[in-house]
Amino acid sequence: MRLPWPAVSIAWLLSPGPAWAQERTFDWQWNLHPIWWPFAVMAVSVLLLVLFGWVLLNLAPLVLGAIAAVLGIRWLTRASRSSRHDPAIAILRERYARGEITRDEFEARMRDLDGRP
Repeated sequence: MRLPWPAVSIAWLLSPGPAWAQERTFDWQWNLHPIWWPFAVMAVSVLLLVLFGWVLLNLAPLVLGAIAAVLGIRWLTRASRSSRHDPAIAILRERYARGEITRDEFEARMRDLDGRP
């Protein structure tokens, strides 16, 4: 005797029911015993330190190169600014050295010439 297909399908759907009704003996939960928390924190911190250290080591040449470029450009601009020869400032310094003008006059004229006393 063959069972009708609705009865077979209902029996097939209800067959895991007793298994689902039983209490689980092993549950997959992310609960840790409190004694393991310090170890978990240390493991995560070591992992983060290693990852950040790797990133910093790979970025160090780029950062150092950018710093060297900025410092080199600043040095070049200062060197070119100081090597610029202005005859007016040279004459003003000669006159101050000979005593023809006072210190106040020298500083005022240097400010006028933007020579920074």
